[in-house]
Amino acid sequence: MSYINPHSEYIDKRIADLQRHTEKWNTKIVETSHKDFIEDFFSNVFTNFILWAFTKAYLKKHPCSECKEPSEERCHGLGEERPILMKRALERVWPDTSKAICIREILIAFLEEHKTTKFTFKCKACHRAEPKAPRRSKAK
Repeated sequence: MSYINPHSEYIDKRIADLQRHTEKWNTKIVETSHKDFIEDFFSNVFTNFILWAFTKAYLKKHPCSECKEPSEERCHGLGEERPILMKRALERVWPDTSKAICIREILIAFLEEHKTTKFTFKCKACHRAEPKAPRRSKAK
């Protein structure tokens, strides 16, 4: 059986919010490689999206997964970094880039990818102390 993230139920609620509020994230993308999409959006749109999805109020309910101090940071973990989850989501919901896709569909798939990762919350000190991924080269 696959790992199920303890925040999966909350992730499902955030996905339902996205599906219900159709006035946002309607931009369509077409004829763009997955590599270019990831490079253009991983450090701004998708970072801000994670901040929206996992609010400060939600973090306050979940202490640091390492030391149990109050959590302040959202942590994807080594090998499960945001660009990797974006790539998996894109491959799943947008395999044919010649067809248009709504960004909302990609965001929903991106959140779904979190449900089988060890995505968690940590205090600043524990987050800084965790091993870092090797400097990434351009997405493939």
